[in-house]
Amino acid sequence: MNSLQNYITHLQEKNLSSNTIAVYPIAIQQYGTQTINTPNLQQHVKKMLKKYEATSIQAKLAALKSYAKFKKLKADWARIFNLVPKVQKKFFTTISEEELELLKQTKFEKKQPIWERNNLILDFLFYSGIRVSELVNIKHHDWENHHLRVFGKGNKVRYIFLPNWLAQLFNPYFQDHLFTNQQGNKITREYIVRMIRKRTKLTEIRKKITPHTFRRSFATLLNSRGCKLTTIQKLLGHSHITTTASYIHNDYETLFADYSKLWKNSELTQI
Repeated sequence: MNSLQNYITHLQEKNLSSNTIAVYPIAIQQYGTQTINTPNLQQHVKKMLKKYEATSIQAKLAALKSYAKFKKLKADWARIFNLVPKVQKKFFTTISEEELELLKQTKFEKKQPIWERNNLILDFLFYSGIRVSELVNIKHHDWENHHLRVFGKGNKVRYIFLPNWLAQLFNPYFQDHLFTNQQGNKITREYIVRMIRKRTKLTEIRKKITPHTFRRSFATLLNSRGCKLTTIQKLLGHSHITTTASYIHNDYETLFADYSKLWKNSELTQI
């Protein structure tokens, strides 16, 4: 357990997402106390295939691979991952600027200042493309020389732009976090998740919307307006451009619009 706790500390020091820090140790505990090596991992995968979907198994293996690297243990990961069926990436949901406005018009908050602050959070997520884990840690002094300094996953620092109405939120004389609760403490990721869920339920938008939906919507919107893929990659802070491409090319609206050309053209032929 001490070794696992050291690993968790290692993940925290790498500034990985709170979800990763929570999920990875669970996958390691499920593996048990057996040695991490190729034969044991192969048997573990075969057992998991009877219980879990392929995507879940891949995520659990990613956790075990990370832990093995931390412990300096070796295994033939290519052979192990090859046991898991390949799965086409699911279509993901995005929202339009019109749907963003619907979410902003919706109100469950009793106090006007809280409603307005939450609207700014929605704008910030949509027009900056940052992760919710990055947003909650932004401080006023992170805005400098017309750029926002963002501390991303893996302790990577990147600089992004903001529209003027969001840039005006920053006060260079303040040291606190940009978004705070009524007690003056920084807003939490969990609060933002709940807030978006409540707003979505109160609208007529029939989609599952999470903070990450805004990030993918940001990338998709930029792409639809002709932005270079390499620029979107830098703004999102992706290490690999293939990750950025998958954000754009798997959104449901774009794929369905292309698919719809099939039956729309067919209808025109029948007229």
